[in-house]
Amino acid sequence: MSSLCAICRRAHRDQGDAHRTACDRCEHRIRGWLREIPRQLPLLEASLVLDGGPAQGRSAGRAHAPLPVRADVLNMLGPAAPGPVRDHRGDQSGTLPILALVYAWAEQIAAERARDIPPFRPRADYTRYIAAHLPYACTRPWITDLHTELGDVVHAARAITRTEPRRRPQDAPCPGCSAFALIAEDWQQFIECTTCGLLLSHDEYAAHHQAVMPPLYRTALRLVVHHATQTQTTPKDEPA
Repeated sequence: MSSLCAICRRAHRDQGDAHRTACDRCEHRIRGWLREIPRQLPLLEASLVLDGGPAQGRSAGRAHAPLPVRADVLNMLGPAAPGPVRDHRGDQSGTLPILALVYAWAEQIAAERARDIPPFRPRADYTRYIAAHLPYACTRPWITDLHTELGDVVHAARAITRTEPRRRPQDAPCPGCSAFALIAEDWQQFIECTTCGLLLSHDEYAAHHQAVMPPLYRTALRLVVHHATQTQTTPKDEPA
C-alpha cells in the first residue's frame, strides 16, 4: 500500500502492517541529524566565548560590561527543565536549548510506549534513545514536528560552528532512475539520489560502482578513440 510522506510529500510504501507517516528518505535524514547533534555540542562550547577585541570590558556609555559569551550559543547550551516542555504558544525566543529539545522528544516517545528513559541529566545522550525508537516515531502524526525542530536546531548549530556538511557527487548513475544524481553527504549513512530519492548504503554503492563503471569507462574510451579516428581521416579542405 502506497501513501504520501507527511514531511516531503513523496509517495512511499508502508512496511508490513505499520502505516508509516514518514518515508525512508526522511527517516534517514532525521537519523543523520541525531548522530550529528552530539558532535556539534563540543563545537558549540568552543564557540561560546566571544572573540577578544578592543570592545571588551566596560566602555563609555555602558551601564555595565557586555556579556563575555555569545547569547545565541548560551541559549542553545543552556539548562532545560526536566519534563516535556513544549513551546506551543510560541513564547520561546531564538533556538530551543538542545537538551530541552531532545529530552522532550525522548519523553514523548517513552510516554507513548510505556518505556523508561535515562534520568534527566545534562550529558545524557537522549539522541540515541530517539534513534532507537525512530521507526515507531515515523508512524506517528507528530513526526513532522520532530523533523522540523531537529532540523532547525542542527542548522542553527551549523551556522555557528561553520560546519555545513559537504555534498559530494558520485560517479556512477543511479540504479533506480539512471540519472547521474547520486550524492554522498557528511553525517549521513546513505548515498541519496536527488532525482528519485533512492537511498544506497556505502557498501551497496561500492558494489553498484564496481558493476557499472568499467563498462561505462570502456564505452567512453571507444567513443574517444572513434572521434579521434574520424578527425584524423576526414579530408581537410584544400586552400583555393
